[in-house]
Amino acid sequence: MRKYTGNSDGVSKVGARAGTLKFVELCQQQWKFSNLGVFANRRMNNAQADADPENPKWLSVHATGRACDMGWKKRKTAVEAWNWLLANAVALGIEEIHDYAFDPDGAGAKKAWGRGFRCSRGEGNKGVRIFDASNNAGSAGGKWLHVELSPEMANNPERVASVWASLPKP
Repeated sequence: MRKYTGNSDGVSKVGARAGTLKFVELCQQQWKFSNLGVFANRRMNNAQADADPENPKWLSVHATGRACDMGWKKRKTAVEAWNWLLANAVALGIEEIHDYAFDPDGAGAKKAWGRGFRCSRGEGNKGVRIFDASNNAGSAGGKWLHVELSPEMANNPERVASVWASLPKP
């Protein structure tokens, strides 16, 4: 297990970090994802944050410049990316991934709450939690993947590119 950084480094002074932007660029090249956003100085989108408006713990990781949202058109592509990113999370410095459209029971993506990986829960499938109505990351059925990088990778586009190039692609 690795430590989850979350928003502990606070609001980025440079906006989107160079390593995060390189990561998005590489995902766009590999899977034709669209960039739905990296830096946004905002709070998390959830009921707890809404109920506790002054608490800094609800700062979105997007505000750190280390999170990205990448849109997909084909579910098969999103699943391929999820599997590859999860398998290479340690090497790529990925701390969290959300797949909002994951549908564990076949009820349909719009009724699915999705799934999320967090490095502090364990690596690979050990770190994955299937979301439900009371424990989720919001945006049920959303057609994008949310990825959070470690500060070290988010700050180092050359390292992101080097590690990416060294990994076998799907």
